[in-house]
Amino acid sequence: MDIFVTVMLVAMVLLVVVVGAAVFVQQSSNMRDILHKLDLVQARSQKLKDPEVLRRERVAILDPLMLVESQLYARKPQQLLEEEIELISTSRARVIEISDEIKKANDWIGAPYDLEWFEYIERMPLLKTLYLAAELEQVEPAKITSGSSTATSPRS
Repeated sequence: MDIFVTVMLVAMVLLVVVVGAAVFVQQSSNMRDILHKLDLVQARSQKLKDPEVLRRERVAILDPLMLVESQLYARKPQQLLEEEIELISTSRARVIEISDEIKKANDWIGAPYDLEWFEYIERMPLLKTLYLAAELEQVEPAKITSGSSTATSPRS
């Protein structure tokens, strides 16, 4: 009888150890799955910036353009300086990127909070006029140069 009780106790302890090991293995595999899903979510959230951060960045990009616009009214120039053209071009590219990122995140609110580049530049009429004139000047010489080479070709 003593041996029977001893065997039963050993069997019960073994059963508890096996069940404990099985539960541990199952929980650790569930934990791995959860961690993998969290990593995917975290990677996606890092890839997509917060729309409010993007909007603040866009405002920080547009502020120097507003300053240039006010300086243009004070100076009344006939054309933009190279630095101003470069500032506008880089600002234009970044504002378009930010707008695309906000749209990609499905957080586009629309006017008056989210505007396209052309809507922002419309609010700066003198800057727009001078910038478009400068861009046209850059395009026209290239068009004239390519057109003159074909216009001067000799006829047989």
